[in-house]
Amino acid sequence: MKTRNTLALGIALLSLAALITGCSVGKSYDVVVVGSGEAGLSAAIEAAGAGAKVAVIEKMPMVGGSTLLSGGIVYGTGSAIQQKLGIKDSVDDLVKYWSERAEGANDPAALRFVAERSGATIDWLSSLGVQFNDPVPAGLSPVPRGHTDPKGGADIVAILKKTADAKKVDFFMETTVTKLISSNGAVTGLVAKGKDGKDVTFTAKAVVLATGGFDRNQELMAKYAPDYAGVGSFSGVGNTGDGLTMALAVGAATSGHGGTIGFRGVPGEQAWTTDISFLVWLPTLFVNKEGKRFVNESADYPVFHQELNKQTDKISYEIFDSVGFQPAIDKAIAKGVAFSADTLPALATAAGIDPKAFTATVAAYNKMIAKGKDSEFGKTLSGMKPIAKSKFYAVKVQAYTIGTMTGLKIDLDTHVLNAKGEAIKGLFAAGEVANGDFFNQVYPASGTSLQMSTTFGRVAGQQAAALAKK
Repeated sequence: MKTRNTLALGIALLSLAALITGCSVGKSYDVVVVGSGEAGLSAAIEAAGAGAKVAVIEKMPMVGGSTLLSGGIVYGTGSAIQQKLGIKDSVDDLVKYWSERAEGANDPAALRFVAERSGATIDWLSSLGVQFNDPVPAGLSPVPRGHTDPKGGADIVAILKKTADAKKVDFFMETTVTKLISSNGAVTGLVAKGKDGKDVTFTAKAVVLATGGFDRNQELMAKYAPDYAGVGSFSGVGNTGDGLTMALAVGAATSGHGGTIGFRGVPGEQAWTTDISFLVWLPTLFVNKEGKRFVNESADYPVFHQELNKQTDKISYEIFDSVGFQPAIDKAIAKGVAFSADTLPALATAAGIDPKAFTATVAAYNKMIAKGKDSEFGKTLSGMKPIAKSKFYAVKVQAYTIGTMTGLKIDLDTHVLNAKGEAIKGLFAAGEVANGDFFNQVYPASGTSLQMSTTFGRVAGQQAAALAKK
């Protein structure tokens, strides 16, 4: 009885201390995953499936990260869907394509690792309940590799969350990890701040970082992707580089070439899915502030972004006449990000475009439409209408990002490495926080990031669970 009373008194004193200091009693898990996008959820599912006690910590009030905002495309080869349709493709061809798009600057071993598993990754998602459409080409390759969930990334997230719940994964929402706990060179847990404002200490045999990128953090953008600093972002608002900075504090190394997953959008729009944002995907004429074309307007969006980012102030203008007018243009005008005028010179003046060069560009563009051949950038002009009938409109379009392509250095087992190339015991990473070896400057094809994140996320979960059993 005395022992029981002593234990009860001890628990009471700990609880009282927690109230006084603002700290809660610590929590213990085999594996703690930080971040709940595709990489984090995949890691949690695999770790729990291997018998580990798993927690997912997410600073936002909802799971999903940037995956939640994505189009739900997973790029890969060798899936059951591809095979059923008789699509001719191979791991070698996929590796070659990814390597060419990175101009050989990425890690061939990482590319092959993911490519070899890409079909199985898609099949795994299908087995959980994701219903993909027949694959279609994406990026610059004509091979149908883009497996799309027609309900978008939000559906994939919902299915992964349901799977994780069924495997008894614990979720801690609105909980922000502030630092990793390291002892004798090994990560043994972390400290987080709960939604009640109190600190919580999580001890763990393994920690998986799946915190996404950093394009919502301009300080990190200036350091790791300076060519793209200051542009808008359509990634998840939690993309502030938390995992990157925490891992650096315990000696992690980084890898990358300063690229971003480039996009474009109308200034001030908070999402790429608004009616105003959708204007930028119409293949009409785009000009820069100098009044000149600078790209094939139908180019793959990362290629378009790369050229847009080179223009003065990273700004362009999408041009319409009354024939091509879209109702959303009036909304953009009301927001001050679009302009209208009765003549082309007046439109140029209103928008801040060089009038003389702009007028000449439109005239040359109309002549190419009449001839049916774009002699400047090779755009397919079939179905294009000349810009000739008043009124005329210009919508401002700027460079945006939907992710970053620099992160923690990992090996193929997703161990986070230090500057000496040694694994930091107990620390794993997957997804955008650790994608630096996979990309260079230009994103290769829609769905590549979700493929890479899911494949490495699954590996991270498996490896973390294996470590926890030792």
